[in-house]
Amino acid sequence: MELKKIIMKAIKVARISTEEQKENSPEAQLFRIQGYCDRKEMKVVKEFSFTESAYKEKRDEFDKLVEYVQEVSKKEKIAVCFDKVDRLSRSVFDKRVGILYEMAVADQIELHFISDNQIINNQMSAVEKFQFGMSLGLAKYYSDAIGDNVKRAFEKKRRNGELLRKSMTENIKSMQTNYRHLKSSLQNIEKLTTNTKQPLLALSL
Repeated sequence: MELKKIIMKAIKVARISTEEQKENSPEAQLFRIQGYCDRKEMKVVKEFSFTESAYKEKRDEFDKLVEYVQEVSKKEKIAVCFDKVDRLSRSVFDKRVGILYEMAVADQIELHFISDNQIINNQMSAVEKFQFGMSLGLAKYYSDAIGDNVKRAFEKKRRNGELLRKSMTENIKSMQTNYRHLKSSLQNIEKLTTNTKQPLLALSL
């Protein structure tokens, strides 16, 4: 008697932080995930694609994913597929990471990270658990390093007076615009008072 092969169902998840991340677009992520699912003979039943920061506490789109996974896992085990670990989160303190991780360890789901070649399930070794933690840590380090570089660049410009000069230039332009509007208004008033032969004001540039 031939045993029927069990085909695992999969969810594809693509996330970017901003619209500017064209080099790692949702389309590119989903393409790689689909290729992986085809090779593993997994049946894709749902797709999530959204733009949302992994740093914010409020992650409405990702919460929808977690809710869906929790509901589906009550019926059957399913694979949740990301391109990389940093598409899941950039913080080891994100409560959503803990929820999905515990579900994977409990054999309710599996987490697949295609480009990182990592699978989180109840068969993980201590080394694999450590690698996953390192991947999350490196993802957070990468974002923190970018933030530090931006702060240093801002501080350097402030010390060099670049930001001050820019601010002064913008203020001068604003004052000039307000002056022109004021002059125009006063000239209109003067036209209305010409019959009195006593102009209110005479402005000259």
